[in-house]
Amino acid sequence: MLNKFRIISAAAIGTGLALSASVAGAEKLVVSNWDGYMAPGAIDAFNEATGNEAELVLHGTNEEIMGKLIASKGKGYDVVFVSSPFAEVLHNLGLAEELDHEKIPNITNLYSQATQLSHDEGNTFSLPYAWGTTGLCYRSDLVEGTPDSWNDLLKPTDALSGKTTMLATDRWLLGAAMLANGYSVNTVDEDELAAVRDQLIKTKATLLAYDDTTFYAKLVSGEAELVQAWDGWCNYGIAENADINRNYS
Repeated sequence: MLNKFRIISAAAIGTGLALSASVAGAEKLVVSNWDGYMAPGAIDAFNEATGNEAELVLHGTNEEIMGKLIASKGKGYDVVFVSSPFAEVLHNLGLAEELDHEKIPNITNLYSQATQLSHDEGNTFSLPYAWGTTGLCYRSDLVEGTPDSWNDLLKPTDALSGKTTMLATDRWLLGAAMLANGYSVNTVDEDELAAVRDQLIKTKATLLAYDDTTFYAKLVSGEAELVQAWDGWCNYGIAENADINRNYS
């Protein structure tokens, strides 16, 4: 049996959450999210306010939690934070249930663009939770000049080779190479995809690591000097080291 979800997902590059249709009858509400995406006391506050029992578990990537959801047909999780393309996949697989807007009073606080998302116009099965993007995060004291192109990562200088990281999440990794080549991030052209593949294979030899979660710590320590980063997570590094800077233009 499918355990359907009500999804609250972010547009563009962001996060979202999905609520199981069986939450009301569940003994425990299981919430899966990325580390640091929820206020530390949120679960305890929810439990105290509602008299329910909720538990927070963490996932590192969209692919990790999607694999678990698809394999279990939605069982074992009630609230799941995923990025918007993955929320759309859950919907297309029949794991997403339509939202009852009358039970979500905060929907009135959304700005108008958030109700006109291309993957779910009108928020029939999703609502934005967070909004963000990816860009370049770097050590201004170690990198010469200001990185301003994806090619600074894809085709690094000799001085930067071995000191860069890129995201492991396939959509964002591919997106950097697509944009650097002037292609749409949604291209399905076989020749363009082949060019992107070849570029990323060449780039792999110059990378310190593929890293979705600890790249900012590598910047703080100086192990990495230039990384592809979630904008919010770059701020973690900036808070610890004033020489860390970013370019998301």
